Amino acid sequence: MRVEEIDARLASDEELRRVYEVERACRPELNPGEPPRTEAETFAFHRFQPETHTSCLWTADGGFAALYVHGPTAAFADVQVHPDRRRAGIGAALAEAVLERCRELEVVSLHSAWATPAGEAFARRFGGVDGQRLIHSVLDLRAAELPEPQLPDGWRVVTWFDHVPDEHLDAYVRARLAMDDAPTPADLDYPSASAHQVRASERSLRLREREMRLTVAQHESGEIGAFTELRVSRGSAAGFTDDTGTVAAHRGRGLARAVKVASLRLLRDDHPELVVVTTTNAEENDVMRHINRTLGFAPARTFTQIAFKP
Repeated sequence: MRVEEIDARLASDEELRRVYEVERACRPELNPGEPPRTEAETFAFHRFQPETHTSCLWTADGGFAALYVHGPTAAFADVQVHPDRRRAGIGAALAEAVLERCRELEVVSLHSAWATPAGEAFARRFGGVDGQRLIHSVLDLRAAELPEPQLPDGWRVVTWFDHVPDEHLDAYVRARLAMDDAPTPADLDYPSASAHQVRASERSLRLREREMRLTVAQHESGEIGAFTELRVSRGSAAGFTDDTGTVAAHRGRGLARAVKVASLRLLRDDHPELVVVTTTNAEENDVMRHINRTLGFAPARTFTQIAFKP
């Protein structure tokens, strides 16, 4: 079984097309009912990863594997094999390449997820241990009932596109620290937000032609109490939620709901071509899942995170 590592930044369209064809074939079972990513979107995603983490990509005849290493315990793998090419050793060969690279990079804990019985069985072969369950939900944007956002006195909703203004960057980085206490597996220690990380993400999104839409609840003092980020790729019929968070001192005041509903209302006005918006939450994140349900998000798929010791 021949597995080839490719540098996605320099890869030809033909090399990345192999990845796209596998991804497209696997999409119906992983994300049923959702529009597939376009070929251009897939190419850009792999070519323009932020420079703040290590990204690796392997291809085989009928499969691919990707690895993203943010830190010793914050490493994530994606292995996909075309449904017509399974049970021929392709997935195993790709997984071995990922694990070998993890050992070279001194990764302590590698994370992935399964959504089907076949995916679960495959993960078990490599010693994967089940962890957090993630609920992937879908919103019919055109039909959603999105009332005017309600905010406490002294707060307003602001949306920034593609770039956090310099004068608000520090406040936003402080607000993003709210993600540090989001429900995560005990063996996953994701690096805290930094100004460098924010700017690197912005550069990556611009290169991918993916619009960043960051909506925040901002106090008249300049403090940011809550935020949500939507992303939309050119030519796509689907948008997706990246992160939503509320600063601990301001929880329970409706800020998260306000930024979510405001962001979705504006998204619908700006992009009438969009059909759906997706979001993913930890199963135990009752507050955020409740907010999403009241806005019309419907659970579509459950993913089970799984951890490996390389």
